[in-house]
Amino acid sequence: MSGLVLGITVEGENTTLRKPVALSSRHLRLHLRERPGAWPSFGIEVQEPDSPPPKVESPLPLVGPPVILTRGQPVEIDVVNHLKEPTAIHWHGMELESYYDGVPGFGGDALRTTPAILPGESFIAKMKPPEAGTFIYHTHWHDEQQVVNGLYGPLIVLEPGEKFDADHDKIFVFSFGKFLDPLGLALLLNGTPQPFQVRLRTGEKYRFRLINITANAVDMEVSLSSCGAPVEWKKLAKDGRDLPATLAVTAPAREVLTVGETRDFEFQSDRPGELRLEGLLPRSMRRVVLALVFEDKEHRD
Repeated sequence: MSGLVLGITVEGENTTLRKPVALSSRHLRLHLRERPGAWPSFGIEVQEPDSPPPKVESPLPLVGPPVILTRGQPVEIDVVNHLKEPTAIHWHGMELESYYDGVPGFGGDALRTTPAILPGESFIAKMKPPEAGTFIYHTHWHDEQQVVNGLYGPLIVLEPGEKFDADHDKIFVFSFGKFLDPLGLALLLNGTPQPFQVRLRTGEKYRFRLINITANAVDMEVSLSSCGAPVEWKKLAKDGRDLPATLAVTAPAREVLTVGETRDFEFQSDRPGELRLEGLLPRSMRRVVLALVFEDKEHRD
């Protein structure tokens, strides 16, 4: 996400890391729209093929909605640009053909180069996810205004036959947003500098998917604490890959999450109470805090 970039052309026979899965093709449409007079200035809608067209007047989310894919299933994602400026969507961390990777003017090969998506035009990204895990989709148009104005979202790949369980699979996206003074550039969690509390149940296991899609927060510290002290969670995955058994350990819930990185953790609270999920930038002292309130099932029902 920063520093020098080198392009490498790999030739030879294709190899697969996992046994291929025979699944029918899937089609999605990603609408990139303006949010006039609002912050963030842009929004994203995901449309399934059988769903009705999105209503332009419908409120757009602060962060792009999760794109849920299945390992081994071919998918075509039609990215439609309703903005007044060019853009591109990059599928961060995914292994796919360079041309469809969403880096305009750079991706591709000697026969074709990835184009920018001009206003009113679209681009179809084709992929077949080889691994299940937590990834990111985000603008790759080199304009800071786009990356701090909502053109990003979580990209989740599940195993074949697995269903996304929103009740126990929690996504936390850290990003930047630019507001009017005195707030200025703020650290956000799921699209807001002041996120509402999340209510969870005691005695149940949760998967926390942490994503850093800030512009340059390479040293962001993420912690989950109770009364100022970190609790413990189990490390599951990093950058869309499951950790080996030697690294998938229970440890204090404090990690450094750099730009473009994703981390997955398992957590369970056996007693009610409020925990503090915090993102902190040590050098600027910007921070964002989310309260996770654990309640007994009987109390919630």
